[in-house]
Amino acid sequence: MVGADRKGIFGIDVDKLWSICTSHVERHNLTIRTLMKRFTRLNLGFSKKLDNLAAACQVFLAYYNFVWRTQHDDDSGRAGQLRPTAAMMAGVTGSLWDFERLFDEAITA
Repeated sequence: MVGADRKGIFGIDVDKLWSICTSHVERHNLTIRTLMKRFTRLNLGFSKKLDNLAAACQVFLAYYNFVWRTQHDDDSGRAGQLRPTAAMMAGVTGSLWDFERLFDEAITA
């Protein structure tokens, strides 16, 4: 990486920003490393073909975004309740999916 340009998003004044927060990206990377054992250090779950690695990542990310439901933090006042999936919060889908529906959608696509 040679450089980066800051651009204002959603009316945020770029001159007032003094640092870029990467905590969301780092948290997602940690989740991937934790749940996909092929990305942990010194593992034996590697793929011999790049296509197999790409397919495994695609299945995991689709499952994570459409099926996986996280719990609210303890300080939210709603501890233990499940959040909607990431796809529901982004407005991509309006209903809960299970793995069977995810598989059916992948087959028809």
